Amino acid sequence: MSSLNLNPDEYPWKIEARVVGYKKVDPNQFMTLDHEQVRNVNYSGRKLEMFTAIGSRFEGCRFDKVRFGNFVFGGGMELSEYIECSFDSANFDDYLGGFARFVRCSFRDIDLRRWRCYETELIDSVFTGRLEECIFYGTVPEKDRPWVGREKNEFRGNDFSGCDLVDVAFRSGIDLSQQRLPTGPEYLYLPDAAVAIERARTAVHEWYDVGLREVGLTFLASIEFELEGGQRQLLLRADDYYGFEALPQEMIDGVFAALRSG
Repeated sequence: MSSLNLNPDEYPWKIEARVVGYKKVDPNQFMTLDHEQVRNVNYSGRKLEMFTAIGSRFEGCRFDKVRFGNFVFGGGMELSEYIECSFDSANFDDYLGGFARFVRCSFRDIDLRRWRCYETELIDSVFTGRLEECIFYGTVPEKDRPWVGREKNEFRGNDFSGCDLVDVAFRSGIDLSQQRLPTGPEYLYLPDAAVAIERARTAVHEWYDVGLREVGLTFLASIEFELEGGQRQLLLRADDYYGFEALPQEMIDGVFAALRSG
């Protein structure tokens, strides 16, 4: 299909409508793009209950200040690509990363939550604002590899240095040395996490309080779990754990101090 370069008001969207109870839903708030090649289209400022892309490619498109109820970046079993697209100041309530690839995209001043990137690739993209409860994976789940067609997700050159990362995890082989990460007293970066955890475990074993010691060792084991699948570096925040009643703040602070000293 040839590339499009159209005004968004003229763009031939595929519109879906649904009825919930007796309330008719505005069909203009539900958009599906299926195997489309889209170039330089501006969707900025729209409010959408649902946006789904299937096997589509977006180049130079703007999604600035869009309010998404549910955003499926890559639906179906075919890759959707976003090349030099902008999602600045966009707000996402709930969405799926899906089978998608982002190259040189801008996510500035965003509020983005619960992004699960099992088959999502990110290259040379910039993030500022806030990411919360997001997980990025360096490898594709084994059950999905036959249809995705690859084992690993490309994840490099991304700039998170101006973004608040709240309960954000990088797992299964993402090389954090190839990303720009936020710094500050609230963050703990472990370039060789396995060594740091082992040294911290030795220190925690020497704690006098037996109860605190046992909880501390269990806590370290949960952090070590993040290394499964080939992850070598970790970026941690003590604040992410303070809200759990089973984890005394004294223990959390002690474990983080041991990890820092190691």
